[in-house]
Amino acid sequence: MTTTNAKLNNSIGLAMKAGKIASGDFSVEKAVRSGTAKLVMLDESASENTKKQWRDACSFRNIPLIRIRAMGSAIGKPARMVAAVTDEGFSAMIIKNSNKNNEAMTELTEAMTDDKG
Repeated sequence: MTTTNAKLNNSIGLAMKAGKIASGDFSVEKAVRSGTAKLVMLDESASENTKKQWRDACSFRNIPLIRIRAMGSAIGKPARMVAAVTDEGFSAMIIKNSNKNNEAMTELTEAMTDDKG
């Protein structure tokens, strides 16, 4: 379990070092709207309004959304609640590692049927 968690954090850290992650509301919104976001990562502790905002935005644009425990720490910016991966390869690697991780809950927006709110 900790090995998989380390793999997920390493994948996210590698993407960050490669400059393939936009973090923070403004940067992520820009990436989502411009179509450069391939994956959006949301911290599990984000507020319900924030979760709904990003769930709706990703669903509308068919962008996968995953929720990650301590996402800000994984990218080296603890205060950040949202980040977007802008590279297909890193996106696939992070999704693969999050699916193996018990601490990360993946919700691919294509399969979402939850219409709360």
